[in-house]
Amino acid sequence: MKNNNSIFGWAFALSLLMVLLLLGDLLALHDIGQDYVSPKVLEDIPTQISDEIPDWASTKMEWIFVRVSFLLKLIITPVIIIALAKTVKQS
Repeated sequence: MKNNNSIFGWAFALSLLMVLLLLGDLLALHDIGQDYVSPKVLEDIPTQISDEIPDWASTKMEWIFVRVSFLLKLIITPVIIIALAKTVKQS
């Protein structure tokens, strides 16, 4: 029974991590929605831009966070599912 509690504890902790990653995704995607300027968007606008676009407009860090978060969730989710399935099977 102690082993089951440990597995449920890890599953709970990893689930909390996934919730935090989802919240981070929301914040990053909101920021991307506010600041992102792609070359495709600028090509579609019939306006001449005289200055160079600032680097923050590309939202590189936000895109990195979204990609890393996705990969972590892709790894963590099967771990939780397998651990819980093994626990239920042992019970």
